[in-house]
Amino acid sequence: MNRIFAALYENNWFGIYDQNYPLIFDTLYDNGGYVKFGVSFILIPFICWLLFYRAWKYPYGNLLHWLVWLAITIVVVFSTTYGIANMEILASSNQALNNAISNSSTGYAGYSASLPLKYALFNGSLTLVIGFIYSLILKQYSKIQIHLPF
Repeated sequence: MNRIFAALYENNWFGIYDQNYPLIFDTLYDNGGYVKFGVSFILIPFICWLLFYRAWKYPYGNLLHWLVWLAITIVVVFSTTYGIANMEILASSNQALNNAISNSSTGYAGYSASLPLKYALFNGSLTLVIGFIYSLILKQYSKIQIHLPF
């Protein structure tokens, strides 16, 4: 599972992966950080959309309600991913990484400080896509919100 998520996150989309900083990515891989990122963008939207289609009993829901719920889902995943990345990278238990971050000549400090935001933006983008897919699937099982998003 770690390899699958590592392949997704160790790409150059959003300027995330840089081969000049292997300690960061090795630490994320070894500590299961990629799995935590992946679970956050898969599980959180599923739970949010399950709540929307099963628990929300307001019969007059419209596209605006659906869009607000999508935005809430993206914000929750964004915040969760930012926190995970912050903990896994900047508060790491890997002493070699901590030493590299504290040494200003290595460049790790600036690069690692930008990564939580990049991972959060990436997961937010993935949440937009997977949230829409979950919505299309789960609306079929709803008794009230069968008309949303379309």
